[in-house]
Amino acid sequence: MAEDKVKKATKIVVDIPDEDAKIAEKAMNDQGFVTPKELPRLTDIDYSRSLAAVLTKAREGKSEEGYIYSEEFDFAGGEIENIIWNMDQIKNRDAAKRTLADHMGLTMPTETLSKADKETF
Repeated sequence: MAEDKVKKATKIVVDIPDEDAKIAEKAMNDQGFVTPKELPRLTDIDYSRSLAAVLTKAREGKSEEGYIYSEEFDFAGGEIENIIWNMDQIKNRDAAKRTLADHMGLTMPTETLSKADKETF
């Protein structure tokens, strides 16, 4: 009998330069989020997640609070962008996506339903 192999997700940690952490911290304090507009390397999801971890660690034991979250979102035209935000200031994923779209000049995708999705059963 063949053994089933289970693939586990690998967490990739990226070294974050001190200067990038300072830029991100300033953006978080000034506006509650950081995007590729402030740090172009945020287009890389692994970099974004690692930076979010650095920002979270930096807030530990300080008066700064907030749950720091990182996510990538899809936009019209196939564009994918990342945002790191403070959930005490931007309360949910939808608000974060809209903030990212407004800040970066991106177009929200148009959701279309198929004929089957429009049916009520």
